[in-house]
Amino acid sequence: MAPVRESTYFPPLDKCLDGRHQLLSWRTTYAGLQELENDVTYESLEKHLTDSHTLELLKQSFSSATPPTSQTRPAFETKTSAINLVPSARGRYDIKQIQTDSLWLSAQAQIDEIAALRVVVLEWQTRPAAQLQESGLAAAISGRSFSGGISLSAYSASRSLRHSRILPYGSADPDDANNVDARRSRLYSIYLAECLFRLETCRFIVFSALCKSGAGRTSFDKPSGVIPAWVESVGHEILTAWDIYGVSKITGRNILLSGIDALQSRLKRLQEGCGWFRDKEQQEPIQVAWCECQILESLAVMETLLVMVGSFTQVPRSGVINSWFRLMSDYGFFEVFEPPFRELYDTHDWRLQSLTSLISLAILRLPAALHLVESLSAMAASTADPSGSAAYLNNPDVCNELTEILVNAASECLRVASPAVLAWSIILQAMREHALQSRETRDIRQLITVGDGSATADSPDNQTTDHLSTRGNRSLRRHSSTGSDTPQQQTVLDVLLESILLVGVDGDPIAFLARAAVDGSHVLDIIVSLSVGFCTPFGADHKGKSGMKMRHLLLELIKSSLDLIDYQPDLIQATLAVLTGAEGYWESLDRPLGYREAEPASIFLEDKIFMDKLFYEALRRFPYETAPFFRLCRALAVCFADQGEEGMPAIWPMLANSNFLTCALPTSFTAYRVIRDDEEESTCVQLTANLELFRRQGDLQTRVQKRAKHDSSLASTHSMNLRQIPQGATGRVLSEAKPLVVYWEHCYSPWAYLGMLLQSASSEDPVMAIGPYRSGLIPGLIPDIIDLLSMTLLMAIKGASAPNASISVVDATQSILDTASEGLDGGQDIASVVFDIFERGLCRQPKSTEENPSSVLVRCVQFTHALLQVVPDRVWPFLGRSALLGVKNSNSQLGAILASIESGAEKYDFLISCIRLFEALVDDAITHAISRKSPAKAVARFATSQPRGAGVSQVVMKKVLLSFERIMLDVYQSVSTLGLGLAEQRCEVSARLSAVFHRVLTCCFGIEEQPDQNQKLSAPLVPSGEYLVDVFLSPSGSEAASVHLPRIIQEGVEERPGLGPPPATCLAQQIIYTLRFTSTLLRLSTMLDYPRSRLQEQILGAVLMLARTYTSHPGFRQPVIELLDVLVHNAGLTDSQPASLLGYMPEETAHRFLEVLSTLDEPLRDRSLSVSIWKLLSQVVSKRQQWLAIFILTGEAPRQALKREAKGSDGDAHADCLLNIALDSLSNIERLPPQTAAGVLEFVALSADSWPWILSIIQQHPHFMTAITEYARQVETMSNTTQNRSSQAGMEYHKIQITSYITELLAMYTNYTRQNAMASYAKDLLPNLTYIISTAVVPPAFNASLQSNLRQNFEARFENCNLVTFKRTAIKPPALGDSFYYDLDMAGQMLRRDPSWTGRDQNGFAAEIARANVNLSVVEAQISLFHSWRFLAVELSKSLRTDVEYQETMAEVAMDCLRTNAQNTLPQAIFERVAQSRADLAFTLLQVLIEAKSSRPNVKSVLFTAWDAMRAHGTDLTLVLDGDGASCCRTLLKILCLSIQAHASHASQQSTHGDESPRHGQPTQKFAANAALKTVLEILRGVVAHGFRSLTILLHDSPSRILPTDFALLAAILRNSLIIPGLDRHTTALLSAFADAQTSRYASTLLSWSDQLATNRDPIYGELSINFLLEMSSMPALAESLAVEGILTHIANTNLIKYLRTSDGLGPFDHPPRMYNIWVRGILPLLLNLLHAVGASMAAEIAVYLHLFQGQIARANGAFTFYSAVSGSEGYLTLSTVSEAQTLAVLTEILDTYQEAGASAGVVSAEIVETGWERGRVREDVESWLQRRGALRERIVAVGEREEGWERMKASGGGAVNRLEEKVVEEMGVLLMLLGGKEE
Repeated sequence: MAPVRESTYFPPLDKCLDGRHQLLSWRTTYAGLQELENDVTYESLEKHLTDSHTLELLKQSFSSATPPTSQTRPAFETKTSAINLVPSARGRYDIKQIQTDSLWLSAQAQIDEIAALRVVVLEWQTRPAAQLQESGLAAAISGRSFSGGISLSAYSASRSLRHSRILPYGSADPDDANNVDARRSRLYSIYLAECLFRLETCRFIVFSALCKSGAGRTSFDKPSGVIPAWVESVGHEILTAWDIYGVSKITGRNILLSGIDALQSRLKRLQEGCGWFRDKEQQEPIQVAWCECQILESLAVMETLLVMVGSFTQVPRSGVINSWFRLMSDYGFFEVFEPPFRELYDTHDWRLQSLTSLISLAILRLPAALHLVESLSAMAASTADPSGSAAYLNNPDVCNELTEILVNAASECLRVASPAVLAWSIILQAMREHALQSRETRDIRQLITVGDGSATADSPDNQTTDHLSTRGNRSLRRHSSTGSDTPQQQTVLDVLLESILLVGVDGDPIAFLARAAVDGSHVLDIIVSLSVGFCTPFGADHKGKSGMKMRHLLLELIKSSLDLIDYQPDLIQATLAVLTGAEGYWESLDRPLGYREAEPASIFLEDKIFMDKLFYEALRRFPYETAPFFRLCRALAVCFADQGEEGMPAIWPMLANSNFLTCALPTSFTAYRVIRDDEEESTCVQLTANLELFRRQGDLQTRVQKRAKHDSSLASTHSMNLRQIPQGATGRVLSEAKPLVVYWEHCYSPWAYLGMLLQSASSEDPVMAIGPYRSGLIPGLIPDIIDLLSMTLLMAIKGASAPNASISVVDATQSILDTASEGLDGGQDIASVVFDIFERGLCRQPKSTEENPSSVLVRCVQFTHALLQVVPDRVWPFLGRSALLGVKNSNSQLGAILASIESGAEKYDFLISCIRLFEALVDDAITHAISRKSPAKAVARFATSQPRGAGVSQVVMKKVLLSFERIMLDVYQSVSTLGLGLAEQRCEVSARLSAVFHRVLTCCFGIEEQPDQNQKLSAPLVPSGEYLVDVFLSPSGSEAASVHLPRIIQEGVEERPGLGPPPATCLAQQIIYTLRFTSTLLRLSTMLDYPRSRLQEQILGAVLMLARTYTSHPGFRQPVIELLDVLVHNAGLTDSQPASLLGYMPEETAHRFLEVLSTLDEPLRDRSLSVSIWKLLSQVVSKRQQWLAIFILTGEAPRQALKREAKGSDGDAHADCLLNIALDSLSNIERLPPQTAAGVLEFVALSADSWPWILSIIQQHPHFMTAITEYARQVETMSNTTQNRSSQAGMEYHKIQITSYITELLAMYTNYTRQNAMASYAKDLLPNLTYIISTAVVPPAFNASLQSNLRQNFEARFENCNLVTFKRTAIKPPALGDSFYYDLDMAGQMLRRDPSWTGRDQNGFAAEIARANVNLSVVEAQISLFHSWRFLAVELSKSLRTDVEYQETMAEVAMDCLRTNAQNTLPQAIFERVAQSRADLAFTLLQVLIEAKSSRPNVKSVLFTAWDAMRAHGTDLTLVLDGDGASCCRTLLKILCLSIQAHASHASQQSTHGDESPRHGQPTQKFAANAALKTVLEILRGVVAHGFRSLTILLHDSPSRILPTDFALLAAILRNSLIIPGLDRHTTALLSAFADAQTSRYASTLLSWSDQLATNRDPIYGELSINFLLEMSSMPALAESLAVEGILTHIANTNLIKYLRTSDGLGPFDHPPRMYNIWVRGILPLLLNLLHAVGASMAAEIAVYLHLFQGQIARANGAFTFYSAVSGSEGYLTLSTVSEAQTLAVLTEILDTYQEAGASAGVVSAEIVETGWERGRVREDVESWLQRRGALRERIVAVGEREEGWERMKASGGGAVNRLEEKVVEEMGVLLMLLGGKEE
C-alpha cells in the first residue's frame, strides 16, 4: 500500500482516537457503493472517494505496497508523538500498543508505517464490532441458545467457520482485549480485506465510468438505481491518469501491463506463501486465509482488466498481448487450478477460468482486429512494427508467438482458451482472405501493365471488380497458400501469414485452430456456460450491466464466426444463451426496461448479419423447425419498437404476420405439380389442391363445408390461412427425401399458429398438424411456447406503460391475446388453452424419464402472472377452481408437487414462481381495491369499459388469498428444512414471503380504522391478515412460527462473508425483510392490545443475535434498530417491570454494542440511521430500561455506576458516553441536519426528564446550554415563514420541532436552577425567549382551505373512498414530513393507476396529499412547541413571580391563550386537544399573578379576553357541559373567577392607598372600571344566574355530566363579583338577572333532592346549594329578594333540613360531617345575612326558624363544657365550633336587641321566640378554657386538610404551640367579647 498522508482518508490521529472521525475501510466503501444502486445516500462516501489521497490510492491499485523506508519512519513517529496526541486519562486507547502493533504490521506485511498505522487504528475503531461478532460466535460454539430453545448447533458454527476460512476479525474468544495474538489476527484480517476491497472498489468505479450510467437509456427507463454522477467523475479521473491506450501517468507504462504484472505477482506469491505467524497452531489457518486473499485479489485484478479491455475500441499493443498470453501459457489458461490448500479447492475455479476465457477473448478485440486486417492488406511489409507499443497485428513476432500458444492450447483441448482460439482462427482466416485478394489484385494489375495497350482504361477495373466479387464468395474454409511474391510486392499480411504457417502443426494451422475450437473444445458449449453460469450471476453490478458487457464480447465472437459455422442447433443455443444469459421471466420482470445500447438483444435486432443468418433463417424454417424460431423470438422480446407502435415488442410485427412457411408434406399427399426443375436451383412446386395444416380426425369434411360458407369474411379468410395453404400456392423444395420439405409462399400469422399448436396439446381430440407434429406437439415445445406468450405479454405491458408509448396497455395486450386466439376452436381463447394445460399438468404424474417435469407448470404460472396484470377477472376465478390451491375441495396440488417433483431435484423453480404469483395477487388486491369498491355502472354503447378487475368477486378473492397464504405460510415455516439445493433459492423464498406477509399486514392494519372489516378497502386481504396475526401473535398460535423468524435472521448472519464480498443480494434481502416483518408483527401486537406473545419472547432472547446482525452489513443497521425500538417500546407498556434488554446479553457484550452504537451513522453518515439510533436511545432512557439506560448515560456498567454513586460521585459520566456525544454534537446545533438535531434533542430531553441527575451533567458541560439558548434566540431570523401560510411554514416543521425540544430542556433546567438556588438564570434566560413567547401560543398554521378542498376533490374523484381512509395507524410510526398523517405510500399503491394521482406536471393528488401532510406536520410541531412553552412558562413563573417584567409577560401569554381559543380555525379534533392545554396555561399563570398580588394593568385586562373566550366557547352550560368541551369550559370558569378576583383585590389595594394614585390616570381608570362592571354583570347574568339553573337541570337529567365543583365555581364567581366596588349601583340589573333565571328556586330545589344525590350519605349538593344562597344573601338587595321569595320556608321543608331539626344535634364529629358544615357555614350565616339585610321585619321569622333547631342549639350550648375525662367525641374543640358559637352569639344578640326594643324597632316582642341559646353558660365555659391553655391545647382537633396544615405550622407567638391553636384562641377571644365577657 502506498504511503498515506494526512487527509480525509487518514486525518490527524487524535481525531480518529477521540471519536471525531471514523475511518472508512475499503470493505465498507465497497459495500456503500453497492448500496448506491438501491437509492441509498451516504454523505461521507463522496467526500471520502473524492479526497485527493484516496484517489491516488485508487490510481495505484495495481501497484505493489510501498515498503518501510528511512523516510517513512520519522513521519510515523511524528504522527504518533505526544505533542500531537495526548494519551487518554481514561485508558480508552493505549498509544504504545498502537505504535507497537503498527510497527509489527509494517514489518510483517512490508508496508510503510503510516499505512500500517491506519490499519491498526481501523482495527481499534472496529474492535467493539469485531468482539461483538466474536462473542456471538463464541456463544454459538458453546451451544448457548436464546429464549425459546433455538440454539446454534455445533454444525452451524463449524460450517460458519469453514465458510469464512478464518474469522473475519480474528479469534472467537470475546475476552481478548489484551490478547496480542487475537488482536494481531484481526489486524491481519483487516489488512487482507483492505488490500482486496481497494481493488474491488477501483473496479466498481472504473466500470461506472466506462459504462456511463446515463448513456444509452431509452425513454422507457426508470430513474431509480442510477449510480450518482460523482462516482463516474471519480472513475474518469482514474482512467485519465491510467490512459489505457497510452502510457499511464502513475506507472510510466501501459496500465494493462501493470495489471497483468499485478496478477502475475499475486499468482507467484500464492505459490510462495506468506510466512506470517510462526506459531504452528496459527500457521495453517493464516496461510489458508492469505492464499484465499491472493486468489480473490487476482480475480479482482482480472475483473478490472476485463472492464478495461472490454471497453477498448482499438487493437491492443503487442506488449499487452505478449504479456497476457505468456502468463496464460505458463498457467495453462487455469484449465486445472490447484491452490496450495485443499480447503480452497473448487471454490474459485469457475470464476477464475471464466475471467481467463473472457479476457483472452476480449484482449484480441475481434471486431477492431478484423477492421485492422483489412487496412493491413494494403500496407507494405516494411511497415511492420516489431516494437511493443504497436498494434499486435502489426508485429509478426507477437502474432507468431500467439499462434504457437493458442495452437498448443488447442492441441491440449483447453476449453478455457477455446473462445480465444476461435477468435484468433477467425482473424487468421480474414488475414488469409485479404492477403489472397491483395495478391490477386496485384497480379491483375501486373497483367494490365504488360498487356495490350488497346484495352480501355476501365476494363481492368471492371474485371477486377468481378474477380474480387467471385473471390469474396469463396468459402472461408478454403485452404490455399498465398503463393510467392517478390519482396517489393509483399504486404504486412503476407509476412504475418508466412511466419504463422510455419507453426508446427500437421496441415493448415488456421483450419486446425477453428476445428479444434469448434469440434475439439466445443466452444459453443463454453459460450453457453459463460453466458449462463458466469456473466449473469457474477455480472450483477450496476443493475446487470456488467454481465451484459461480458455477453457483448461473446456476441461479437458469434457474429464473426457465422461465416465459419453453419446454422445448427448448437449455434442457436449459444446465441440464445448470449442474448438472455440466465435471465428468465422473473428476471425480466424485475429488471427496469434496460439500457438500449447495453441490451444484447438490441444489438442482434439492429445487425443485418444476425438477422439474415439466424433470425430470418429460423423464420424460413418455421414451423418445420419450431423451437429455434420461438426461442429466438422469446430472447428478442425484451426490445421495443422505435417506430410505429412504440411500446410493443420489436419482434411483434414478425410474429403477427409472415409471408412464408416451411413444412413437410404428408407422405400420401400428391396434390402438387412441379413448375420448375433446375439442376442449379431448387425444385419449385405449386399446389393443385388445398393443403390442410390442421384437421380433426372425425369431422374434417363437416368443418370444411362450414368454412366454405364464410369465405367472404376477412376473419374467416385469416382463419383459413392458418388451417390450410390454398390451392395455387407455390413453394420451393428444400429436401427431396421423403417426406418432401417445402418452403411455401403463404401469408399467415405465426402467433396465431402458436395458439393452435398449444390447443392441439391441450385438447382431448387433438388437432393434428402436418410435418413433425402429426402425432401431437413435442412436449418440450410446450414450455417454450408458453414462455414466449408470457414474455411477449409481459414486455408489452411494460413497454405500453412507459410515458412515451404510443399504444395503451389494454390495446397492446388485447392485440397479442386476440391474435393468439384467432384460429382456436370450441369457443376457447389462448388463456383458457393455457389454463387447461396447467390443470392437466397439476393432476398428471410425471414420468421418470422427464428431465424437468415442472417446466410446463412454471411457464403456466408465469403466463398466469402476466395475464393477471391485464385481465385479473380471468385469473381470480380460475385460481378459485384450480387444483393448484384446492379452494373448493381443500386438496392443493402445490404441496404434492413440491414433495414429489421439486424436492427430489432440489430446485424449487415452481415454488418460487408460485410465490411470485402470490405477490402479484396481493398487489392486484391492493392496486385495484378502490376500483372494485366503486359501484357498477351501466356501460353505454361506445363507452369505455369498466376498470380492470372491477368484476372480480370479493368472496373468491378472499378464499384464493387465504388458501394461498396458508400454503405459503407452511412453506415459510419449513423453508430451513426443505433442503433447497441452492442457498440462493432458500434465501429468495424467505425474503419474498417475509416481504409479502409484511405487505399484507401493513395493508390490512396500516390504514383504515374501520370496525366493519367487509367495508375496508383491504377487505379481500383481511382474512389473510387475521390468519397471520393468529399464527404469529395469538396465545394459541404456532410456536414453530414464532421460532422461525429469529432462526431465519440467525442463519443469514451465520453465512459469514469472510474475506469475500459483502452478503449477496438475496441473503441481505432475506435478513432485511424478515427484520421488517418482525417489527411490524410486534407493533401490531401492541396496536391490537395482544398479550405478550411467544414471538416477542423469542426476539428478546435473540438480542445478542440482533446486535451481531447490526454489525454485519450497513444495510442491516436500519431494520435492526427499528426492531430494537419496537422491543423496548412494547416492553415499556406493561404495568410490571419490563424485561431488560441487558438481561439477554452479557454485560461486556452490551457494552460493546453500545460502543458500536456510539459511532451512530459513521463512517458512511446515513442520516436516517442516525435519527433511528437516537430514537431507540430515547426509548431506552424513557421506557424503564434502567440498567441499559445507565449504560447509555454513563458509559459504564450499572454495577460500576452504583459503586461510583456509593463513593459520592453521582452524576458523573464518561467523556465518550452517548450522553456526552449528544451534548457535544448539540453544542454545534446549527451544523446538524434538522432531523438529526431533533432526534438528539429528544434523547437529551427524555434523559433529563427520566433521570434528573442528568441536569447536573448538562450544567457542567461548557457549551451545551449556551448553544441551545442561542438557537432559541436566533431561530426567528433563521425562519422566514409566516404563521398564517402553511405552504411557507411547511419547510420549517423541523425547526419548530427543534425549538420545542429546546424549550422543554430549558424548562427542566430552569426547575433545576431554582432548586439549586441559581436565581439569576431565569432572569437571564427571559430576553432569549422572544421568538418562543411570540409564536408558541398563536394559532397553528392549519391550512383549512387546502385540507377541505383536498377532501372534497378526493371524495368526488374516488367514490366510496374517503381521504381519512389513508390515515396512518400505530403499525406505521409517523414521522413529520410528506407522509405524516395520510399514508402516502399506501395511497400511491392503490391509486397510482389513476391519472389524477400524479396529474399533469406532477400536481395530482399525490402532491396535494404530500402538501396536506406537510401542513399537518407544521401543526403538530407547533402544538408540541406550545406544550413545551407551557412547561417553561410555569417554571419561570415560580422563579420570576415577583418580577414586574415577567408579570407583564405572563398576563400577555394568558391573554394570547384565551384569544387563540376564541379565534379557533382548527378542526374540532385538533382544537379540543389544544384548547384545554391553552386554558390550563392561562389559568396557571393568572393564578400566579393573583397570588403575587400583581398590580400591572394588563392583569385586569385578562377579564375581557376571558369573557370573549367564554362566549366563543358557549355560555349555555347545558350544551357546553353536555359535550366534549366540558373540561375546557370548567377551566374557563376558573379563569373568569380569578380575573374577577384580580379586579376585586386591585380595588381593595386602591381603596387602601387611594390618595397615592396619580390624578392624570383617573379618567382612564374610571373607564376601565365601568367596562369591568359591565362585563361582570354580563357574567353574572349569563354564567352565574342562568348557569346555576342549567347546572341544576343537567344534574337532574344527566348526573354523570356534572361535577360538584361546577356549582362551587359559580358560587366563587358570584362571591368575587359581589365585592367589586360599584356593583351595588347595579342592583336592579342583578335582581332582574337572578329573577329571570329563578336562581333561588333552583337552589332550593337542588337542596330539596340533594339527599337523593348523596354518595355514601354525603350530601355535597345540599351544602353547595346552601352556600350559593349564602353568597346571594351577601348582597343586601339579593338578600331582600330571597326573603321576599320565602326562601327560609322553602328550605325548611327539605329532607336535609328536617334531618337537622329532628336530630339531637349533629356536631363536627358526627356522620355525615357535611351536615354540620351545612349548619355552621350555611344556615347560620344565611340567617345572619337575611337579618342584616331585611332588619326588624325579619327578626320574628328568624327567631322561629332558629327555634326549630333545638337539638343543634342544645349541642352548641354544651360544646364548651369542660370534661376531665373525654369519651367519644365529647370534650374536643374545633375551629368550626368556635365559629358556630360566634354566629349564634351575634344572631341572638340582635334578636334580643329587637325583642327588648319592641315597638320602637317596629316589631312585636312576643313574636320573637326564645332561641334556647345559653349565653352565660357558654361564656363561663369559654372563660374556663382560656384559663386552662394546656388543657385547651390537648382538646383542639383539626378538621380538614387546611386545619391539619395549620396544625403543622408554628405559631407566631402568644404561647401557642401551632398555628391552629393560635387561631382557636384568637377566635375564642372574639367569642368571649361577643358574649360580653372579658378576654383573658
